[in-house]
Amino acid sequence: MATKKIEKSQWESYFNEWNKKYREGQLPKRKVQIEIVNQDLGDQVETFWQELIGLSYDPKDDVFEVAAERHDHLIHKPTEIYVEEENGDLKAVEVVQWDGTKNIISFKVE
Repeated sequence: MATKKIEKSQWESYFNEWNKKYREGQLPKRKVQIEIVNQDLGDQVETFWQELIGLSYDPKDDVFEVAAERHDHLIHKPTEIYVEEENGDLKAVEVVQWDGTKNIISFKVE
């Protein structure tokens, strides 16, 4: 698996392209778990294994969204996004917020 940084100018198109493949069934359905890592608060799991609906970045509002079956997780003012890929598919995403908080988005195929 390869981890790479996605440049901010590519966030919207990268996740739009991935979502299109995911929604069209070109990629397997998966569940998502979101862990928040903050130096002051420690590690906390925000979302436990829910069906993933999609991932997106809105440059106008500067918000990254993880849409899940029972919870939408919004990350305001992200500064960095790293993806772990294997064979053209996402295995994990790490989104770093403006204050250094890390949002680790893990996937498992159903």
